[in-house]
Amino acid sequence: AMNSMVALYERCQKNGVTLILSHVNEQPMHVMEKAGFVDMIGRDHFCPNIEAALDHADEVLGK
Repeated sequence: AMNSMVALYERCQKNGVTLILSHVNEQPMHVMEKAGFVDMIGRDHFCPNIEAALDHADEVLGK
């Protein structure tokens, strides 16, 4: 699963898309941290809920 997430991130990067994740549960978050994925995409792109993720997307877009 982690390989798929990295591939998704790389595809997003290639296409100029910012990957923002919402409501990542504790166990998957631990795996992502251990794999270095959180540092790869940036901890600020992990949001606690969909509302926060949408607000962050607006910030990224400069709205």
